[in-house]
Amino acid sequence: KIIRKGETLFQGSFGYANLKRKIPISESTIYPIASMSKVITVAGIMRLYEQGLFKLWDPVSEYLPGFKHPTIALEKPDGGYEIVPAKGEVTLRQLFTMTSGVPYAGHDTAAARIQRKKGDAYLAEHGTIPPTVEYCNLIGELPLAFEPGEKWMYGFSIDVLGAVIEVLSGKTLGEYLKETIFEPLGMKDTGFFVPQEKQSRIATLYHIRDGMKPDDRTYPSQKPVFESGGGGLFSTVEDYSRFAQMLLRGGCLDGERILGRKTIDLISRDHLTPQQQATHSWDTQRGYGYGLGVRVMTNPEIADINGSVGEWGWDGAFGNWFCVDPKEDLTCVYLTTNLPGDHYRFIPKLMASMYASLD
Repeated sequence: KIIRKGETLFQGSFGYANLKRKIPISESTIYPIASMSKVITVAGIMRLYEQGLFKLWDPVSEYLPGFKHPTIALEKPDGGYEIVPAKGEVTLRQLFTMTSGVPYAGHDTAAARIQRKKGDAYLAEHGTIPPTVEYCNLIGELPLAFEPGEKWMYGFSIDVLGAVIEVLSGKTLGEYLKETIFEPLGMKDTGFFVPQEKQSRIATLYHIRDGMKPDDRTYPSQKPVFESGGGGLFSTVEDYSRFAQMLLRGGCLDGERILGRKTIDLISRDHLTPQQQATHSWDTQRGYGYGLGVRVMTNPEIADINGSVGEWGWDGAFGNWFCVDPKEDLTCVYLTTNLPGDHYRFIPKLMASMYASLD
């Protein structure tokens, strides 16, 4: 769905939400949005920033004591690693900018392998993963991939911010986001679970390089134990478009003020140092910097995109993507069901067509 100057420029639904049952994708289709959850979590915690409840340079350990004595898993040439104390603590700012050194367990680093092993052991012992705050405190006790602030590395950072929201608000992450974002914006189909009566509306994920084999994962119909602010939300094109329009409109939509205009400016500004930018090297991030949980267009020529300096947004593992373009007064929300997402195959074509159609 593309909205420009307050009017829908294009809206379309294509393909099937379920191939076997021939259920077409429609405006009511619910998608697991994976990492597009991150921007919602960032918006949520920045409401608390506006209330003076934290500063970006605060050490994470002020809110999650598991981060108090950080260590680093230094890689060795023989494939092993050495655990050494970190020179400094992880800050909230480093979580926002993905420069914390907190990995995803699926990464191929010593720190990620340690996280994966510890997670498997916890699951084997307890039969479930722990609740959000407990989980993130345990993550804080594990080694980092590098010295905090040294590099850019996509990882578990925004999930940790979700735990900070719980500590500061006294509410579960899902409750907090529902009260402060979803209900005010009328995002009626967005949350960390899909009620049983709506489960039939969830789009099936398909392994697009394996003959469109359907993925067999199931989705929660009630509140999960761990609410993943980094990747656990479900939403629709309509709901997420309302969220994107709020961001475009300086934090306010239909009279509901979610964030201040200057806070939106802070989120959507490039925060990386040249040293950090040198490791911000994904193909999909060429020509972009990184703000508070979002990509930020800095150079369309390097990006090879006919877009605008200052366009910003993020994407998700299943091919999902959205953008906010203040210069063109435009938002675009694209939700799909690809495994892998293959953004670099699809998104440049979408952007080229979208920008070519503008007057």
